[in-house]
Amino acid sequence: MNTKYASTNFQWREFYCPKAQVVPVSDLTLYHVERLERLRHELDRPLRVNSGYRSPDHNAKVGGAKQSMHLEFATDIAPTGDNSPEILQEIYTMAEEFGFSGLGQYDTFIHLDCREFIGRTPARWDNRTAAENT
Repeated sequence: MNTKYASTNFQWREFYCPKAQVVPVSDLTLYHVERLERLRHELDRPLRVNSGYRSPDHNAKVGGAKQSMHLEFATDIAPTGDNSPEILQEIYTMAEEFGFSGLGQYDTFIHLDCREFIGRTPARWDNRTAAENT
């Protein structure tokens, strides 16, 4: 087992909680990373992980939701280089097709999680600024 790489294009350290410098590996984690790798491959563009796993302390510090999927495993991603609204929309649409069941849109990134995998209800939300929503 390769301890550095989670998949072909993602290293485990990209998903680390900044506070704890670890990421718990579970079936959910592996399921999520598999879909993330497929998304990266189909987009044919590098993706940057802005946030992955969060410890409860770190989640509270950054103002995360009390039941945030980041406490289990989730990613906030953005394309490297061009993160135009069109590219972000393309990522969002493809992520939905690839089975991510928690999807959030933001001005500069997309939140992805696989909440259905652990029995949680699917969720979609749009937290873009008013200018982006028009």
